[in-house]
Amino acid sequence: MPADAARMVDSEGCNTWTESGVHTPTVSVTRLKVPDKAIGEFQKACSSYKDKRLPQAEEHARKAIGIYPDYAAGWVLLGQVLDAQHNREEADKACSQATTIDPQYIASYLCLADFASRDENWDQLSKLSDEALAIDPVGNAYALYYSANAEFHLKNLADAETKARSAVQLDPWHKMPQLHLLLAHIYRAKGDPHSEIAELRDYLKQASNAPDALAVRTVLKQLESPPQNQPSSGVQ
Repeated sequence: MPADAARMVDSEGCNTWTESGVHTPTVSVTRLKVPDKAIGEFQKACSSYKDKRLPQAEEHARKAIGIYPDYAAGWVLLGQVLDAQHNREEADKACSQATTIDPQYIASYLCLADFASRDENWDQLSKLSDEALAIDPVGNAYALYYSANAEFHLKNLADAETKARSAVQLDPWHKMPQLHLLLAHIYRAKGDPHSEIAELRDYLKQASNAPDALAVRTVLKQLESPPQNQPSSGVQ
């Protein structure tokens, strides 16, 4: 990647997806033209967002896109800030604007996919994750995760397992423990308790303090110690 493009990618790192190394294989001319002043406002917005100073984050994000209206990363960051302020409608519009400005900017699709996942809109999630995968079909762990989640809920278990497994291979630093929880759900649906147990154990290794960790431990304990008066569903 040329130096100017690498600098731009580094400057956009302010969310779950871009900081994990997910980026478009090529950088558009539109992104390369972002002026330094807009980048400065973006980074101020990023810092405020991470510190949960949301009104300040919104102010700086809006300044960034005011300076450069075609700032796709700025629109995505604004979308995240608005979502954190429980303004989903405007957040959706901001991330959608980023897809219009730069159809090759992956983070905008992942922003919208995250919204669709939380809304349990599985058809929309499948569409958005497919669009992200079309841009980068081999190095995009988050798009694979969202796609696997959609496939699971649409009852396409084989495809869900394949995509989730591919995403795990792209996550050697274990930034996405939710992959193992998704795989556990897939194996439960497939009637494979041994694999389900293994995935739940992996999830707890990586997310021992997660809000759902206690519930996961309870399920794991039940699977590891089935009632004596009921036959085990596992292979003997």
